[in-house]
Amino acid sequence: MERRLLLILFLIALLPVGSRAQEDEDEDIYATQNLNEVVILADGQTFEEYLVKQVLEHASPLKKRVQTLNYAVTCKLDKDLDLKQMSHRRTITFAARLAGYGQILSALMEHQVFGITMAEDISFNKGRIKTSNVRMVEMRQELTEKQVRAFLKHDGIMSSNVYDKFYEKVRDKAKELKKKYRKKQETGMKYVGSYTMGNRTIYKVKLDNMLIHIVDGCWQIRMIDYVEGQNRMHGEFREVRPDLFLLSKGNAKIYPDRKKWPNGYIALQMTYTYR
Repeated sequence: MERRLLLILFLIALLPVGSRAQEDEDEDIYATQNLNEVVILADGQTFEEYLVKQVLEHASPLKKRVQTLNYAVTCKLDKDLDLKQMSHRRTITFAARLAGYGQILSALMEHQVFGITMAEDISFNKGRIKTSNVRMVEMRQELTEKQVRAFLKHDGIMSSNVYDKFYEKVRDKAKELKKKYRKKQETGMKYVGSYTMGNRTIYKVKLDNMLIHIVDGCWQIRMIDYVEGQNRMHGEFREVRPDLFLLSKGNAKIYPDRKKWPNGYIALQMTYTYR
């Protein structure tokens, strides 16, 4: 339980949060079509059900899609949250030290307004991830050498296989809505339109509090937004190799539960550069 609380502070990309869809699309998106009618297929499926089914049927682990990848990751973490005011501070501090996060928590507690930017080079080879050249790029405040080393040591958020995680999130959401459907509850599943990007057609499907943009033909995710209360997450994917869309940038902003945490927010921005 204590470790999960710490992950709220640092590994926030793994939390179930989301964001409103961006108002501005990429420059190469030419038109958007908002459809009022629901397309019904011959077998009785709605068009949105068909699209999500295609995504899940064609989804496969990254290691099965590509053998090798080399890329760099930049991670920017900001917060405006006074952790000195959090409840059970001593218990959480003790647990953080036992788990090896003591220096990280001390840095976050010392500075209410906090910001760092880290970077790392990644080599993906047959499903295995190797990291190198992890580095601190920028700090909004001064940190001790031990604190800097601790942040660079616990770099799991940058070396995580985010490709598989996003598809798992969509699969879990589809299962959740399927249970609601069986119970004759409102699912919030809806086809909301399409647009073109180059020679690609992109379909937009709303899955309750999740919005996904689906690339026709290869059935890859082009964009994803997730909203939960005030919390939001946004991810954009680009075609790195033919029919392979990988995360190019993502951001998340979390407002912790005010009943359990001080008033404030934690924000994360990730960018990926493929070579």
